[in-house]
Amino acid sequence: MDIVLPAGRSSATATVVMIHGGGWSGGDKSIFTAYDIAKFTARGYAVANINYRLASNAANVHDPVMSNDVSAALAFLTAHASEYRIRAGAFGLVGHSAGAHLALLAGYKNDPSHTVKVIASLSGPTDLNDATFLAIPTIRQTVEEYLGVTQAAQPVRWTSASPVSVVVAGAPPTIVVHGSLDVLVPLSQAQKLEARLATLGVGHANYINPLYNHDLGYAVVLHFPDDVWSPVLAFFDPLLRAAD
Repeated sequence: MDIVLPAGRSSATATVVMIHGGGWSGGDKSIFTAYDIAKFTARGYAVANINYRLASNAANVHDPVMSNDVSAALAFLTAHASEYRIRAGAFGLVGHSAGAHLALLAGYKNDPSHTVKVIASLSGPTDLNDATFLAIPTIRQTVEEYLGVTQAAQPVRWTSASPVSVVVAGAPPTIVVHGSLDVLVPLSQAQKLEARLATLGVGHANYINPLYNHDLGYAVVLHFPDDVWSPVLAFFDPLLRAAD
């Protein structure tokens, strides 16, 4: 991981952990640029921009390896909090695409100590069993490589890796950022999560841009645009700064 620490930090400084996308089998932390990271450090947050082992049929690497790597990053930051002069156990998670999915699983399923205080899902898949999602070319094969099993062989695995199925009341507040023109992870995935969060009474917000596709405008400016970060920061600030 790359760790970027703001000046003037203290033991009250929360950390934002960034998790890249790439269909679980590709991508790299470099997708989050210095511009993206500075959006958070300028607000006084520490940032950890992480990599994780990538799914591979050839190398027999499948989840929970990726989820374990996210958990390991949080554990490392907690263990070294005094060294970095940051607050132990006060994390905001930001993920794009597959990284958003991993962020949601980390906060909803793999955080028994409740260190994750808030999550931002940028174009994240939320229901791996959704027929509309699986009908998109290559998506079924991508999920099979991520999990290492087919849906027919082990449907429980697919359900237990779906944020809409594992989120519970008391889960971290979540902001969903999605583009209406997304043809890789359809808007219905965001809407399903929003509906589930509302049913459970989990704090949530959504920012749906009618002009954005899956990359949320990244390709135009070679970083995530300000109108992606502004609602995320507005949602994060009261929750991370009040983290107990």
